[in-house]
Amino acid sequence: MTSTSAASALAVAVLVVATACGARTQNHVARLGSTTAPASPESGGGAAAFSSCVRAHGVPAYPDPTGNGLLPKKTPEQLGVSSSTFEAAQRACIHLVPNGGRPTSAQVAAYRAAMLRYALCIREHGVANMPDPDSHGHLDIGPGTAVDVNSPRFEAAYHACKKDLAP
Repeated sequence: MTSTSAASALAVAVLVVATACGARTQNHVARLGSTTAPASPESGGGAAAFSSCVRAHGVPAYPDPTGNGLLPKKTPEQLGVSSSTFEAAQRACIHLVPNGGRPTSAQVAAYRAAMLRYALCIREHGVANMPDPDSHGHLDIGPGTAVDVNSPRFEAAYHACKKDLAP
């Protein structure tokens, strides 16, 4: 895997997990994966209803939730729509997911714990300047920071540690 694809894989993983935390994007913050909380019976909607709603609001390629009820993170480009169309569909449908798609404090804690394990593993695999995550689990790595995610050392550490990215 090239260093560019390793960095891309890390960014995707970060987006999947970080969006689950619902925090704002910050400069130079790698964000692992975006998921939304699973639907609960009392939510009056849920992930499946949200997906259906987004498709009905102009994003026909929006995916169904995964088997565990999580919504996969997709970009407007991946879905073949403009950012404004995608954002409008999400705004129109967010009421269908529990807590407006924001994670619970338990989900944030689980995500931060996973990111802490990941940061420790990266350090153990030779990237001494890998920071701990902040209170939301975000890692300040990548362009403009002390951690070069395109370096061979980081790439090797990422491959050894990516198992720790799942909360």
